[in-house]
Amino acid sequence: MVELVMEYNFQWYLITRNWQPILEGLLMTYYIAVAAMLLALVLGLVLALMRLAKQRFVSGIAQVYIEFGRAMPLYVFLLWIYFGIAFALDIIFQPVEAAVLALGLITAAYMAEIYRAGIMAIDQGQFEASRALGLTIPQVYRDVVLPQAFRIVLPATGNQFVGVLKGAAIAAVIGVADLMFFAREASLQYFTYFEFYTTAGLLLIGSTVAFAGLVALAERKMRWGG
Repeated sequence: MVELVMEYNFQWYLITRNWQPILEGLLMTYYIAVAAMLLALVLGLVLALMRLAKQRFVSGIAQVYIEFGRAMPLYVFLLWIYFGIAFALDIIFQPVEAAVLALGLITAAYMAEIYRAGIMAIDQGQFEASRALGLTIPQVYRDVVLPQAFRIVLPATGNQFVGVLKGAAIAAVIGVADLMFFAREASLQYFTYFEFYTTAGLLLIGSTVAFAGLVALAERKMRWGG
């Protein structure tokens, strides 16, 4: 019995030939990750403050959201927003909008807990001293608590963004023209799956490593600055 072994011919030249759409796809992945993170930073802070509120109803709403967001798989939530809401409520999202919304809403639940941990790490005496000086609650948070909390949560926030960047790679499943979308389309066109998916993976790994390095550098500078 004769076994036929097919030798795979690597065609890396296709990567350099298609560098422009690869770059455009990578930039779209960055855009989704950054936009989703901005949404998560704002909504996460609101949720954290709600979670710390003395009113049980307000705190309970935030807790339910946080638990739901942390338990919901991103892939399922993305499809639910893009297809489910569109069908049930007749609200049509563009693919990029749905990707940013899904990723941002899920990440906000994690950011809420990161913020809450940072705020709770501040010495309670600073709250009492600030109130004794006549500062209102919003002033206490704005001028005393949050500036210190932001320094505390910077490493965790940076790590969270790395997760967001990796999570943004699934946006291709709803048709977003991102890096993975192009890798899939090019692979089907040229039948060179290894080259394009390897390139996409290396670009994402390089991006996450580079950003993690920037976060570490920023953390050291803030620590040296006092």
